[in-house]
Amino acid sequence: MARKPSMDDVAAAAGVSRITVDRVLNGRGGVKPKTEQLVIETARALGVDRALTMMPTRILRIGVLLQNNVNSYYVKLREGFVRSAQQYKRYNIRVTFWYFEQIRADAAIRTLARAAAECDGLVVILFDDPEVTAKVDELSRKLPIVTVASDLPGTGRIAYVGSNAVQEGRTAGALMGRFLGDAGGDVVVIVGLHRLLEHDQRAAGFHDALGRKHPNCRVVETFQSYEQENIRKDFRALLRRHPALRGVYNMSVGNPVLAEELKAIGKDQSVCVITHTVTPERVALMDEGVVDAIIDREPFMEARRAIEIHLHHAGRFASEDITPPQRPRIFIGENVRLE
Repeated sequence: MARKPSMDDVAAAAGVSRITVDRVLNGRGGVKPKTEQLVIETARALGVDRALTMMPTRILRIGVLLQNNVNSYYVKLREGFVRSAQQYKRYNIRVTFWYFEQIRADAAIRTLARAAAECDGLVVILFDDPEVTAKVDELSRKLPIVTVASDLPGTGRIAYVGSNAVQEGRTAGALMGRFLGDAGGDVVVIVGLHRLLEHDQRAAGFHDALGRKHPNCRVVETFQSYEQENIRKDFRALLRRHPALRGVYNMSVGNPVLAEELKAIGKDQSVCVITHTVTPERVALMDEGVVDAIIDREPFMEARRAIEIHLHHAGRFASEDITPPQRPRIFIGENVRLE
């Protein structure tokens, strides 16, 4: 009968002292998080019974900072972080949310400072602003930061989690070109905020795809919605400015209002509309023939990947087990429902 592994066996395999192993396995504390996780994983690998259900003694406090927004993507992302926290509770993590109400640098910076004072690491969904970027860069020297959805390159963040926005824009451009065919026509691009790098990158990808493969499709205006749901007057004026409109690429919100305005002028079936994120209301618009394609990604997967990166940085999660990045998914009327 094989003998049970001892603390000395664990110490030798992990390359630490027996005292360190004793502190970890008996929950005495006083061990660095990465060393603690190394000892737990080594003990599990050797078959030490008590290690099978152990979790790190120190709580890893991860703060998620984002705008208090009812946008469907933000709602799904918040749900994703809640689910991820539950899924990985064995790693002894605590996820808290930190909101700023307005897309203003001072509001975001104040929230960043409060969150950083209470957390061991941050996940941030922010806009591109020089002051905000400088604050993120400053804080990244003190604690790990992961950017999600819209990146802040040039800061000290440890990772960016999100889709390839240029690729998403190119996908939308390729779809628009195919839907409009050789005749092409006037196209409007609706962005939420130019300060969201993701939106600017999508717009650039869209222009690139049309310019290279569908030159008869002309982007006649790029309209900024400021992520406001009810901008009926603005949409109405937009449609009046472009009576020959044949396509709309809306990467922002407001699809129901846009649909109503298109119906009002009898163009809800003739103007091609491409948007982002599958939601019940957008599926309903697709059923009505108003929305032609939805480019989607799974916010839960992004939330999970961000949490896993923080866990790995803290020495609690293997790099090879981190959820891989997502690619754009295309939905049309024929595949948007699970039937």
